[in-house]
Amino acid sequence: TTMIEFQNVWLKYGTHMALRGISFQWPRGTFAVVEGHSGAGKSSILRLLATFERPTSGDVLVAQGSIAGLGRQARAHYRRTIGYTGADVPLLPKLNCFANVAMPLRLLGLNPVDVSAQVKEALRRVGLAEMDAFYPSELSGGQQLRLQMARALVASPGLILADEPTAQLDKDSAQGVIELLEQFHAAGTTVVVATHEGSKFKAATQRMVLIEGSIAGMGAASSRTRKTAEKSAEKAGAAS
Repeated sequence: TTMIEFQNVWLKYGTHMALRGISFQWPRGTFAVVEGHSGAGKSSILRLLATFERPTSGDVLVAQGSIAGLGRQARAHYRRTIGYTGADVPLLPKLNCFANVAMPLRLLGLNPVDVSAQVKEALRRVGLAEMDAFYPSELSGGQQLRLQMARALVASPGLILADEPTAQLDKDSAQGVIELLEQFHAAGTTVVVATHEGSKFKAATQRMVLIEGSIAGMGAASSRTRKTAEKSAEKAGAAS
């Protein structure tokens, strides 16, 4: 079953064309890695999937339904069914760890007992079980990213979008985030990661390489695909 489909998608920011006629399909249960140089359009794909942006033209479908033209209320409902980690959804500094992670569940209207149980489990899974009363400013960069991950995963979404989830993390913290994404993928969740460190995501089932808003290569993940992706990204970085 197709989970994600882009149909001739163009996205323009002012005079800058971020995506140029992108078309592809990914099946449900995919672990997709989107790679490319800075400004290639990686984050734009995630922003479209999260409905933070609308395509200038073309269509974006999730679970075979168009999300490109959703109204405000429908967008809000859709966003509660996905998990997103990235700069577009920052942690709330005046709420502690527990309250930050609980926010998606409270928006869904869950009762306090269920909220408490699911938040505690999410914090445990990311290694922050003992830090539920801490505030984001009291956490390290790696811990803040894991807190974002807990918030994204707490409602067991069918689609997880992770924008540069390993950026600026030490090796152990980065590996912990990757393993968490792999666990959810193994349970059947569709995962899409935008990253410039694609070789770290060895469980990926699909890989896409973007250069200046166009698809330079994509297909089922393999060591050959990974090497081709890395070379393409290196060439694009040298040219930019």
